[in-house]
Amino acid sequence: MDKIGKWVLVLAGLGFLGFGIAITAAPAAVLGGVGIGGTAAGLVELRAFYGGLELGLGSFLLVCAARPAWREAGLWSVALINGGIAAARLLGIALSGEFTGFFAGALVWELGFTAAAILALRRRPRAG
Repeated sequence: MDKIGKWVLVLAGLGFLGFGIAITAAPAAVLGGVGIGGTAAGLVELRAFYGGLELGLGSFLLVCAARPAWREAGLWSVALINGGIAAARLLGIALSGEFTGFFAGALVWELGFTAAAILALRRRPRAG
């Protein structure tokens, strides 16, 4: 798990940081393609919740990558967070019938990192 898990955490962390920076800087530009824009207050909320959450999560995952004792918790976070997002996205697609290229790319990311984290967790040494 060590090398693979570390790289899953680093790549996921950098991805979340990058998306967080982009949304904080220009939420309407990043999310406008899926119809998300809004008022000045709405943009504040997008920056705070989407941008801030992504920045915090990305930072946490990079810390987990740097601290071997935290890697398992970080990988569980990657698996559960991405898996939860993918499940909710698929439910939203099923309920609305709406599917975009943005959704396709997001699902590749979410399902890919869910699988990568689970594989890294399965490779970890077993106790006793």
